[in-house]
This record gives sequence, structure tokens and C-alpha cells, in this order.
Amino acid sequence: MNLRFALVLALAGTCGVALPGLAAEPLRLHEAVSRALASNPSLTAETQELRATEARARREALPTPYTVGGEVENFGGTGSLSGVGSSETTLRIGRVLELGGKRAAREALGAAEVTRQQNRADVARIEIASRTATRFIDVVSDQERLAFAKRRLELAERTRREVASWVNAARNPDSDLRAAEIAVAEAELEVENVQHELLTAKMALASSWGALTPDFESVQGDFDALPPVEEFEDLVTRLPMTPEQRSAILDAEAIAARRRVAEASAKPDVNVSLGVRRMEGLDDQGLVMAVTVPLGNRKRASFSIAEADAQLAAVEARRQAQQYERHQELFARYQELGHARHEVEVLKTSMIPKAEQALATTRRGFEEGRFAFFVFAQAQGTLFDLLARSVEATARYHALLVEIERLTAAAQDTAP
Repeated sequence: MNLRFALVLALAGTCGVALPGLAAEPLRLHEAVSRALASNPSLTAETQELRATEARARREALPTPYTVGGEVENFGGTGSLSGVGSSETTLRIGRVLELGGKRAAREALGAAEVTRQQNRADVARIEIASRTATRFIDVVSDQERLAFAKRRLELAERTRREVASWVNAARNPDSDLRAAEIAVAEAELEVENVQHELLTAKMALASSWGALTPDFESVQGDFDALPPVEEFEDLVTRLPMTPEQRSAILDAEAIAARRRVAEASAKPDVNVSLGVRRMEGLDDQGLVMAVTVPLGNRKRASFSIAEADAQLAAVEARRQAQQYERHQELFARYQELGHARHEVEVLKTSMIPKAEQALATTRRGFEEGRFAFFVFAQAQGTLFDLLARSVEATARYHALLVEIERLTAAAQDTAP
């Protein structure tokens, strides 16, 4: 299972094709991640948000529109102003002339908001890829547990048949048969329990790409192989490059762009209109021109600038707090990862081999009548408990590795 490649797919935006029906071949990690990136509704939402942001940026970058209007004066009055003979009709066209670089400031703000939304989409893709990888690991782990549970059931049934024959031959007491039957029942319950958990894990994995039922029979991954991880110091250097860490920087850039818009708004715009006025009483036309300038812009702009300055300070403080938290989180995951690897290695190289030797010894002693049944059952239970612990520790290692990859997935990771 190439976990780094799974996150590379997310950052590169690589999407696979969701195949209909039950897959004949076992599902692999990169296939699961590709399908999730292709079909997850959350990513569709982020894509639509990006389109909306781009449309808003293009709209805000447009120049101010022209206005067309007209008015009629001195009609419908009294005396000499009655009727329409003394009316004055004016048609005008106008436009706000922006000063202070307002349009350029809006364009910069739109570009910053588009970049920020693109980064949010990157973060969402990484989250989907990580969650899918974790669910994939759960399925692989449950498949391993089911294999061990079935092996335990086969051994329990074999032992029950042997004990039954020995009880019939009056070699062993009837209580040994009852104990062997209980061991079979416990093994059957364990198989059923793991089957339910495996089905739940498959459902969770299938939901990553929007399927309501699992459309695959099984998954395949090199579960026993523990991929190495970089040194902690090398991982730390990747933190500032992650999309999650870049979010604060992009937020600051967007706020700075809004601040420039506020600064530009301090200089008032000029509203200019030009028109033609017809005076019915004189049967003449004349040009009219109007210029208006709003007042109080500077004070309003100062409040907007102060707001942006406070927001920039808040973003910087949050960025520093997040930086410390991510460093601590990475350190904790790294330590847990090392512990999980050590536990797996001790279990597989020392504890499980010894438990297998103990089980073989007690089985021979039980078959020869030198050991009681409960001694053999205890040795068998110890072995399978260690096997289950090994599966759990291996799954924990892979899950922690996914988490570390998520925390340190840099935007530069665009090729496996």
C-alpha cells in the first residue's frame, strides 16, 4: 500500500473511473483513492465553490457600468405651466469614474480569493484521500482478522472431534468435550463478529465514492509490510508547504487585498452624466452636464482599514498557534508510529513464534495424555490473542502513517 502515492493522487487532482457492479479483481489502494476523488460529493461542492469564486472575481473586475436615465419637468402644473407645452425633457447618460486604483484593487482581491478557494479544494482532496486510505486499511485489517478467526474455528472443530473420540474411548472426562464445544461456539461467535465488522468497513469504504453498497468483493494490500517513514526533522521541514498551513498565508493575502480595496475607497469617485434637455416652450434643445462627488469616504475607509488590520493580526496569531499544534501533533503521531512498529516486530519475531512453539508442545502433551485440556486451550487462546494483537498493531501503524502523510502532504507532491 503506497500511502504517499495516494496523497499524490489527491494533490494532483487525479481521478479514476468508478466501475459499476461488483469488481472481480481485489480493489487496491490507489484504485479506491482514485474513485473517491472522482465521485465524492464533497469534492464536487468544492469545485462548484471554485467556479462561483472565479465568477465573482470576474464580475468584480468589470468597470463601472454606464447609466441611462431621463426626467420630465414642468408638466401638469397650473396656469402657464399646465399641459405639456412648457415641459422640459432631459435624457442623460452617466458613469462613475473610479479613482484611486479601485478596479485594480478589486482584481487583486478576486485573484487572492480564487487562489484561497483552490487551496481549500486541495485540503479537501487530501482529507478525502486520507479518509479513504484509512477505511481501506480497516477493510484489510478485518480481512486478516477474519482469516485468523476462521483458522481458530477450524482448529477448535478439529480439537472437538478429537476430544469426542477420546471421551467415547473413556480416555478423557466428559468435561473436556463440553469445554471443547464451548471453544467451538466462541470461535463461531468471533467469526460472525468479524464478518459483521468487515461488512461495515466495506460499506464505509464504498461510501467514500458515493456507493450505497460495496461494489467490490475484497481489497488487496501488502498489509504485513511496514513502509519506512522519513526522519522527524525532515518531516517538520514539510509542514510550512502543506495546503493546510498555506491556508493562513492565503487568508492573510485575501485580507491584505481587501485592505487595499479599503484604501482605494478613501478617494471618492466622480459621478459624471451628460445629457440633452428639450424645452417644449421654446422648441429648443440644450446640453446638460452633472458632476457629483460623495463625502465622508475617508472616514468610512479608515474603519475598513482598521478592521482589515485587526483581521491580519488575528490570522497571524492563529497561524502561529496552528504551527505549534501541528508540530506537536506530528511529534505525537511519529512517536506512536515508532511504538507500533516496535510492537509489531516484537510480536512477529519473538512472542508469536514462542506461542506457536508452546501450542505445539501442549498439543503433543495433550494428545499423549500428559496435559489437561484447559492447558491446551489456554495455549491456543494465547496464540490467537497475540495474532489479533499483531493485526491491530499493524493496522495502527498503517493508520498512523496515513495521518503523518496527511499532516505533511506538500503541494509540490504532484508525481509519485
